[in-house]
Amino acid sequence: MKTVNLVVSDAEDTARLKNVGSTPRPSFLRRRSLIKERDHKVKAWIFRRIHILTWIRTYSTKTAISDLIAGITLGLTMIPQAIAYAALANVPSQYGLYSAFAGSFLYVLFGSIPQVSIGPTNLMALLTLQFTMDKPVEFVFILTFLCGVIEFLMGVLKLEFLVEFISVPVTTAFTTATSLIIIASQLKGIFGISYSAKGFADYVMGFFERLPQVKLGDSLLGLFCIIFLICLRFLNSIPVSTNTKSGAFLKKFLWYVSISRNAITVLITSTIAYNWIAQADEVPFKLSGNVEPGIPTFQLPPFSIDYNNRTLNILEICSELGSGIVVIPLVAVLMNVAIAKSFTSGRIVDASQEMLTLGVVNIVGSCFKSMPACGAFTRSAVSHASGVQTPMAGLYTGIITVLALSLLTPYFAYIPKATLAAVLICAVIFMIDLKLVMRFWRENRRDFYAWCGCLIACLVLGVEIGLLVGVALTCFHLLSMWARPKTSVKVEELDGNQYIRITPNAGLYFPGVDYLRERTNRATAAAEFHIPVVIDCSKFTGLDFTSAKGLGNIAGDVNKHKQILILQNLEVSLQKYIDMKHDIIFCNKDSKLQEILTQEGIRNGTIPLMQHIRASIDLGYKVNPLIKVEEFQQVRRGSQVDDEVSDRNN
Repeated sequence: MKTVNLVVSDAEDTARLKNVGSTPRPSFLRRRSLIKERDHKVKAWIFRRIHILTWIRTYSTKTAISDLIAGITLGLTMIPQAIAYAALANVPSQYGLYSAFAGSFLYVLFGSIPQVSIGPTNLMALLTLQFTMDKPVEFVFILTFLCGVIEFLMGVLKLEFLVEFISVPVTTAFTTATSLIIIASQLKGIFGISYSAKGFADYVMGFFERLPQVKLGDSLLGLFCIIFLICLRFLNSIPVSTNTKSGAFLKKFLWYVSISRNAITVLITSTIAYNWIAQADEVPFKLSGNVEPGIPTFQLPPFSIDYNNRTLNILEICSELGSGIVVIPLVAVLMNVAIAKSFTSGRIVDASQEMLTLGVVNIVGSCFKSMPACGAFTRSAVSHASGVQTPMAGLYTGIITVLALSLLTPYFAYIPKATLAAVLICAVIFMIDLKLVMRFWRENRRDFYAWCGCLIACLVLGVEIGLLVGVALTCFHLLSMWARPKTSVKVEELDGNQYIRITPNAGLYFPGVDYLRERTNRATAAAEFHIPVVIDCSKFTGLDFTSAKGLGNIAGDVNKHKQILILQNLEVSLQKYIDMKHDIIFCNKDSKLQEILTQEGIRNGTIPLMQHIRASIDLGYKVNPLIKVEEFQQVRRGSQVDDEVSDRNN
């Protein structure tokens, strides 16, 4: 082996020795600090988006037991609901169950609110029916995929503010209208008749036209199920003393029976149908039919469909789905964010994270032939009452749903259609909140009229048009407030000096500047003397070009009446935008306003603005923000020259 000698020069060796133990250069420290800061931001972003990382490290056995109980309870609630919602959307029952397990599993990873339960809902099912009626079932999967994409983009672009334009009256009216439509659509299931309809009026008219076709067996079973479900709903309200162990156990047992009422009703009626068929080979009521067992393979939804003897591409499919591509994601986000806010006890909700999660759920769910999914108030309330601690409860709900798809699908065929219709009716009938409507009537008639307009539009024109009408009504109210802001006009007195005080109660933007000018002109014209006009600008948070120019025009109108305009409490940063062609005085303190009003020339409008500037230098308030310092100095020098000439003459 050869030995290689490395020769290092004395200079290099000396430099190396000097660097040993020396402090790193400042540039190196800054670079290292930037790298750490970048790593910290990346880590925080990952923890915020994959939300399970924020709580899984402290997950305890006690928490796991609570989530297990809540997950099982939620699963027993989810399965009959999913089957019923699939029937509402007019798709086979298994598609509702496909929607249940995908959302449950994914929300465990990305969800931020433990109580939220993602899956099929009556509202999503109704909207799905609205936009996919009489179309192949593939339209449902594509609609789910497109909704997921829109929801994901809303989260990326942080468009949660769009949901805030949907007010409480509009939300209440929308929920009431959809509840009425669902009840009307399920009357045919309760009474055993068949017909297709689209819209509330069609459902009601179709039902009355086919009254002679009502089946006795379905009617008796449906009405019995409704009564039974309502009784079980209020079972938990039975007064039971919880001071003893037996009393506490009984109270808990009644609560479990109450929240499991859907599963109990489906189980009882399915057992009756199964035994009836075993003895008589036929039942006097309609059954759901066969359900396809197993879990579908993961694959993207088809982006070309054979429909009406032609093959549609993705753009043509979007055209067929119409406004549903936007309306359904918007409603889903609204419901999800509203549920999240109701269970966070005032804490801030990361709405963008909920949008991203909802988008991922629907994108992945569409690959499992899922219907559009979102959070549900009823299931979230059950989850909360069951003592859920983390989103891990969704894991157990998903497992129960998968087991049902794998083992119980042969028995789903025995579920009566009247039972599913009763489950849907009892689920939505209590969502009609008439007490809140009466509160609107007593406290704010404008909200009541918005509720009425949205409700009527939803029932007559359809829920998607009705929602837009409701938003338009509330936005019209906002626009009217900007265009006609409440403005008080008073003649006030300060130390014996009268002035006209105009106080707008909102900010000034271009829709309202002409209204303010009109009110000011009427006030100045009505004044018997030349007194100053003071506009209180404390509510002004910003000025656009039109409003800034409008204030200058107001000053011109006031000057024509030999009066001066004083803008009080206008932020200094906004003063520079005012057109100074006319006499305007800026004043921020009441003491300065008093000093201005005591000047006789200001009161009677005889002092020109440049003469007033000389007086204002000593008073300490700003007259014209556009006048340069040199001009003020010239004014000072001019004032001194005038004083010297006056002294000489004397």
